[in-house]
Amino acid sequence: MKRVTWEEKLRRLEEGEATPLRRSARISQPPERFSPGHIARMHDHLVSDLDDCMLVDMHGHEYALDVCLMGQVHEPRSVHEALNRPEWVESMHEELESHKVNGSFELVDPAVVPPGLEVLRCHWVWKYKHNPDGTIERPKSRLVVMGNTQKLGVHYEEVYSPVGKHATLRGMLGISAALGLDIHHMDVKTAFLHGDLEEELYMRQPPGFDDGSHRVCRLKKSIYGLKQAPRQWYLKFDEALMDFGFERSECDPALYHFVRDEERISLFLYVDDLLLLCSSKALLDRVKDFLSSRFRMKDLGEVKYYLGMQIERDESGILIHQERYILNMLQSFGLSEANPVRTPLPTGFDVHAYEDEPLLRDELVKLYQSIVGSLMYACTTTQPQIAFAVSQLSKVASCPKMFHLQAAKRVLRYLKGGVKSGIFFQTQPQSQVQLVGFSDADYAGDSASRRSHSGYVFCLNGAAISWQSKRQPVVALSTTESEYISLCQCIQEGVWLRRLFEEFGHDHAGGVPVFVDNQSAIALAQNACLHGRTKHMQVRWHFIREMVAAGEVILQWCPTNRQAADTLTKSLPFERHGVCMTLLGMQPHDDRVPAADAGDLVLLSLADSMLWVAPTHGQGGVV
Repeated sequence: MKRVTWEEKLRRLEEGEATPLRRSARISQPPERFSPGHIARMHDHLVSDLDDCMLVDMHGHEYALDVCLMGQVHEPRSVHEALNRPEWVESMHEELESHKVNGSFELVDPAVVPPGLEVLRCHWVWKYKHNPDGTIERPKSRLVVMGNTQKLGVHYEEVYSPVGKHATLRGMLGISAALGLDIHHMDVKTAFLHGDLEEELYMRQPPGFDDGSHRVCRLKKSIYGLKQAPRQWYLKFDEALMDFGFERSECDPALYHFVRDEERISLFLYVDDLLLLCSSKALLDRVKDFLSSRFRMKDLGEVKYYLGMQIERDESGILIHQERYILNMLQSFGLSEANPVRTPLPTGFDVHAYEDEPLLRDELVKLYQSIVGSLMYACTTTQPQIAFAVSQLSKVASCPKMFHLQAAKRVLRYLKGGVKSGIFFQTQPQSQVQLVGFSDADYAGDSASRRSHSGYVFCLNGAAISWQSKRQPVVALSTTESEYISLCQCIQEGVWLRRLFEEFGHDHAGGVPVFVDNQSAIALAQNACLHGRTKHMQVRWHFIREMVAAGEVILQWCPTNRQAADTLTKSLPFERHGVCMTLLGMQPHDDRVPAADAGDLVLLSLADSMLWVAPTHGQGGVV
């Protein structure tokens, strides 16, 4: 093509001549990783390595290939690609049909849009949904509004929407196991589309399905992606439950109770996934029928998989674990063949060591943050024993070094040694529900700030349901003060848990027992004394005294080798770590934990001032 000079371009502009546009003759090719040949080679490679991915035997049921491919199965990256794959075309049509059924929007002339009101854009999100065993259930397409372009006061006002707490969920599972109650799982289809929209909003037509009329969509329902969508859905669901006669919990706004005579049912809501804990099959069916009449529901029967947790039940109790999640995490970070270790961190680990070591490159910083984020979810759901490790690694999330990256990988290797290790809730012959707490602190454990580290855990019938591992907000001047601060944080959680279980119909008469291995802290909590070494303490920590005096909690001393919260405050040697796991109602990662150290532990009478600990042999905290 002949080159056109600037002088020629100016002449053409002055004379009104149009400069012909240059059209590239290059044929666009998709990247190699999207080609069918590459996908086939990846499939064959994973088939050959399948044995390496299956780290455990699931009672004779092996994982399918999709477990290894989970998170790596090729999903569309553009509308053009999705429209060329029949399964995704069908999925997108199903999504649009659900909008039509719900009356989510209507097409209107753009002239009706108020002046100055921005028409929001939208896009598609494509994901495979998986079964509890990791196999692919179906492709799922979601039409999502680009809520990041919304403006406060124009497109939305209030956005807060509560979700259920994990401690509440584990408490429900513990009650279900102890009392032998059924716990069922239901899912709301296209939940957000049920919410009524209060603001006047407009959206462009869905990409790939524009009819060419230049019309826009006037939104009538809270479509996915809108900032207010979760709130509008919660308000709609809350209204429906109130109509049935449920009462909202004062301890957890995502928990509801319905009590009539001797019948009781509790409902736990996490966005669009809900659990039903019921003592009556007839009442359970009534509630399911009511919900199905108000919303498009999917009845999943007895819960098997919930919020990334696998839930297994037999006559001995309920085990919750994250085998599938951990296997996928190991696969994602390339540690499927790594050698496992027996503890999350080496004894005496100091996150501030190697100060002179250079910072990681940007790409490795992102890898580190991804590992820590993945570990954090595991630690808040079924792996309390890694809480201290995650809290330490999180301190340097913005400025990690190679030392920290190796430590994060060590935690992954630790999880590999017990991918099915989880929390076991034992069936109770006498149908008893006993809540017990443990509080501990590591004095001046942070070598940089010299702040102490708090840790507490609450167990229901010998299995952990709530825990925390956290650096203290102030510098403690003594071990007594550090234990006292930790105890205050523990009792706050204990008071909340006691009221939560009262709503379930289980009153802990006489208070919740809390065990501490520091007698000075117990004495300080039970006696309002002032002297030179304690008079400086902030008033808020003396909340403990009020709760002790009111009978909300009962403080008991326990030896350090029976302190379940010890593993939440420091990195322990293997033997001590294994004992703590047993006390938390978990299976140790190695069968070589000395039985004499763990002991035969039973629930003893508090009236005799004896120590509560969890069972270990066969029928208790070990599966």
